[in-house]
Amino acid sequence: MNKPWGLTHGLLLVPLVGASDSLMAALVLWLAWALMFFCQGLAMGCVRQRLTTAQQLLAAIVLAATLTTCIGFVVQAWALELYRPLSLYLGWIALSCVALEHAGFFVESRLPGRLRLAGVFGLLMVSLGALRELIGSGLPLALLAPGGFILLGLLLAARQAWTAAKSPSTTEETPRP
Repeated sequence: MNKPWGLTHGLLLVPLVGASDSLMAALVLWLAWALMFFCQGLAMGCVRQRLTTAQQLLAAIVLAATLTTCIGFVVQAWALELYRPLSLYLGWIALSCVALEHAGFFVESRLPGRLRLAGVFGLLMVSLGALRELIGSGLPLALLAPGGFILLGLLLAARQAWTAAKSPSTTEETPRP
């Protein structure tokens, strides 16, 4: 079965780069995403067997929209100054949850897989938010979306260089007589 993992992970890139201009915004959006992610998986797990495939997609859309609205009301009530710039990205969270449901992530993935995705996304959100806030005091470009893409690219390049330097060669040399 051909799964669109690139699409679902690409949808996570939008809030990652767009909403991580400060540590607090990144933390709030990650908490909202994690809450919605786990609630979506739990609720769809309860009703999935009772629905046809077309009904599952419709139920996932309605559930994601409902959860987005509820989480948006909570963020709006507790942190109005953070809600205004983050309100657009709450819709992206709903879209990513529907895409993950459609791709079968909630069906195939158990709790360790879900925790791993939430942890990696949270680590990226918080670290990118902290770095952008730190660098943004001296370089205002870091607070804009292009600065987020540049910083994310540098972080991914550093990770790739770190793992390439640590991994030993997989080819073994045979001793020569």
